[in-house]
Amino acid sequence: MLEQVANGKLTKWLAPSMRVGWSMVETVLLTAAAVGIGLWLRPEDPMTLDADFRWILLVPLVIAMRYGGLVGVWAMLCLIGCWYVLKTSGLYAQQSFPEGAMLGGLVFTLVAGEFSDLWRVRLMRADSAASYSLERLKNLTQRFVLLRLSHDRLEENLLTKPYTVRDALFRLRSLALEESSDTALPAGDDLLGILAEYCQLQRAALYPCRDGVIDDRPVAVLGENRPLEKDNSLLAYAMENQLLAHVQQEKEESYHGAYLVAAPISNSAGKIIGVLVVERMPFLSVNFENLQLLSVLLNFYADVVYAGKDTHLLLERWSALPFQMARELVALGRLREEGKVETSLTLFVADDSEQAGLILDALARGLRSLDLAWWVSDRTLLIMMPMTGVSGLEGYVLRTEQWLQDEFAFMSLRQAGVRFFYRHMDTRSTEVQLAELLEAGGV
Repeated sequence: MLEQVANGKLTKWLAPSMRVGWSMVETVLLTAAAVGIGLWLRPEDPMTLDADFRWILLVPLVIAMRYGGLVGVWAMLCLIGCWYVLKTSGLYAQQSFPEGAMLGGLVFTLVAGEFSDLWRVRLMRADSAASYSLERLKNLTQRFVLLRLSHDRLEENLLTKPYTVRDALFRLRSLALEESSDTALPAGDDLLGILAEYCQLQRAALYPCRDGVIDDRPVAVLGENRPLEKDNSLLAYAMENQLLAHVQQEKEESYHGAYLVAAPISNSAGKIIGVLVVERMPFLSVNFENLQLLSVLLNFYADVVYAGKDTHLLLERWSALPFQMARELVALGRLREEGKVETSLTLFVADDSEQAGLILDALARGLRSLDLAWWVSDRTLLIMMPMTGVSGLEGYVLRTEQWLQDEFAFMSLRQAGVRFFYRHMDTRSTEVQLAELLEAGGV
């Protein structure tokens, strides 16, 4: 019994949901059943109108508490109809209509019906609130489970890849790379050391490539490697498609080559300047994230080391553009085309006030680790922000405005006399995007 009360089965039976048709039929049947029992027990007074307590009035009272006041009134009408039927049959022929009993029964029925309707509404509200709370609890539980799984996956990833793309690009930029293309793969040893540290390479080699032909002599070697396998099918696939290839992409089941990964080193112009072959690396490191990081670093290295045609076009159009920024703009534009790295360009234009000039100087001094600045003019500053998407740029602007409030008591850049323009680099030409941003700032 208690179990039925707890799970709501008894409540649903005592106070079912309102169904008008069935409730009216049930009222007629209960009233007829009560009168029939009265005929069996008290044939001379089946409706107990002459008894000390009029038991027949319990029928509309129960109906009102079960279905509400409206159905309770229908029960009283059915009871009055039964009285007229009995009077017609001769049982109450000498008795007048019991107005007091029927009026009192109607009042009791209305009171019980109002009580039923009131608590029915309260129960519905409580049930709705409980259902909403249960739904929120389920959502929070699912989010907690997903967060826990994400945390566990993050711990697993940190065991195999404890570095971020931002750290790797910063380390790669900090290398003292030669700007000319006279040396084949300059700073190759340093590059291979960074790849070994960030991508967990154990045995690998860097080979220069001239006019599509791979040189047999490596410029940098990590560990003890075999001589170059020019007939290796994995290497041939990577060179033909100019894409990083690994053993899981190999179509031939009979592949028994020495290389696990083969990655061409190509600049933004599509020229292959070298190739990286990997003979050994941890099994857990052969995953999409790690191989994508490897490809990003190689592409960035190629564009930073070798200033291609796009870089020279930028320098010819804007001679004051720093050479390092021009190289990296082209490199980051290529990475954006491949959907790997997001980059934002911000332009600050100050008015003639001294305060605005001081703010621009402070912004130029407060660059982040990967950011580069270009003073387009004395009152115009362009900042290149690699690894910065929409949310990252919004955070930068909010921090800048908070800094303005704390240091200069300005609520925004515009109030401080500094106009702000930005562009998120897309797949279009870097020159076109840079020209649009400078034109928007009136430069």
